Amino acid sequence: MGQLVLSARIRGEATTRCEFAMTVNGSPVTPTAVVLDQSIFTIPDASAQIEIQANSFEPIKYGTVTARLEVDSFGSIQTVFLPDNWEPLTVLPSLLGPTAVMVVHFSPLRDATEQARLSLERTGPDFPGAPPPGDMSFRTPPVPLPPATYSPLPQATDTAFVASPAVGDHAIKVESRTVTPFGDLLVLRLPGVGAPQLVAVYWPGAVPRGPGAPPAPFLVFFRPTMAQNVPDGFFTNVLDRHDPMTNDTYPWGFDYQFFGLLRPLRYMGDPLLEDPFPKGLPYQIQASGRNVVLVLPLPRVGAEPCAEITSFADAVFLQEYLEEIQAFMFRRAGNFSFGLVGRVGMGSFSSGHALLSCFLTQPANQTHPLLLDTLQEVWLFDPHADKAEVTGEALAHVAAWAVRGSAATKIARLYTQNDPGHLGPLLAQLGVTAGAAPFHAETADGRKSLTSLPRAAWQSVAQQLQGTVPYTNSGQVHQVIPAMMVTDALRRSGF
Repeated sequence: MGQLVLSARIRGEATTRCEFAMTVNGSPVTPTAVVLDQSIFTIPDASAQIEIQANSFEPIKYGTVTARLEVDSFGSIQTVFLPDNWEPLTVLPSLLGPTAVMVVHFSPLRDATEQARLSLERTGPDFPGAPPPGDMSFRTPPVPLPPATYSPLPQATDTAFVASPAVGDHAIKVESRTVTPFGDLLVLRLPGVGAPQLVAVYWPGAVPRGPGAPPAPFLVFFRPTMAQNVPDGFFTNVLDRHDPMTNDTYPWGFDYQFFGLLRPLRYMGDPLLEDPFPKGLPYQIQASGRNVVLVLPLPRVGAEPCAEITSFADAVFLQEYLEEIQAFMFRRAGNFSFGLVGRVGMGSFSSGHALLSCFLTQPANQTHPLLLDTLQEVWLFDPHADKAEVTGEALAHVAAWAVRGSAATKIARLYTQNDPGHLGPLLAQLGVTAGAAPFHAETADGRKSLTSLPRAAWQSVAQQLQGTVPYTNSGQVHQVIPAMMVTDALRRSGF
């Protein structure tokens, strides 16, 4: 008779906070011994179907992980079903029969990519989501829905990207490029009922994952808050529109999936000339030549900004889940190491600055290494299109963070259409001097910068290239800044 030795890991450490259940040819068997973190089962020498369940003592967080083995008529043990949570089966021959060793890694993350894709059917509970005469054109994009696949992302052909440098001779510089993001795009589900319950993760192919890979760099990007769009009929079930804070479509409603995830991840036409609302974040990563893992959390409508992204405003939680995302993706490449993540950056667009500020200002975070040292870059993309005081408030939070911890190496960037004259005192704190717009100004070491991008500059470049977006209002400029300038921030980054 052979033996099967099972053990488990949580966050890379051996754990006894689980139990193993097993059937052989459909009949339950009990372990012959449990020694420390190892459960030992006796298995037949030949012709057996074995099913294993690893049951965590924290079922809500870690759940149950299964595997199936087969012992053939010659006594050879083979895997039939082995998810990424399991290390490869190791079989050690002996005179007393083979000993098979298996290790399972419990993870709080679940791959929800296919469910996210199917949630983009145009028949969901909140599609079209607003009664006539509501403008539903945003929900009829020029792309197939649901997409045939979530990943890989389609090629962006002859598309406008900012040049390097992006601003020169008081003009915005762009170039036409064909860009294909080479990487894996997943939607992962987090346990619990708060927010976010889903994060999209784009892992570029150039970021190592296999055995021996170094800690991965991460960019956490906050899209605008959700509650501001509820009065217009978004993010709520059509039957409950009388309650502006109803959230019963979170996280699988069409609006959450389309506006919250898909549109920040893709381009749906040229972002400068045709449609600046989609942000194409993986495309901008690819175009920048920088290798960083994108994490895009899905906020939930809340009574105030911090309620939309509660867990990601907590440094302890965010540190844990960035590490878990790294381990999840490592395991998919056969790497079962667990450890700290590399350099971290954060970016935000529009009212997403409030979500970012929830992290930067939370009292409990002020002594945490993630805020003090691991977080090395913060980028603001037009925190407010029309109110310089809102931009100033967001910039004040970034300026306070920039002088904490490893201040000498931190990077802070602001991209705005506001008149820089209104931000003079705060820019002085960062050591940046404004000039005649449009301009890019930075400190001598290049680590702090302001890029001024007024409406007239966008009008000029769009007219030269005969685009269909006129840039006649601050709202259009507000959208194009993150759709284009993330590329510039990445090029100037330490990633």
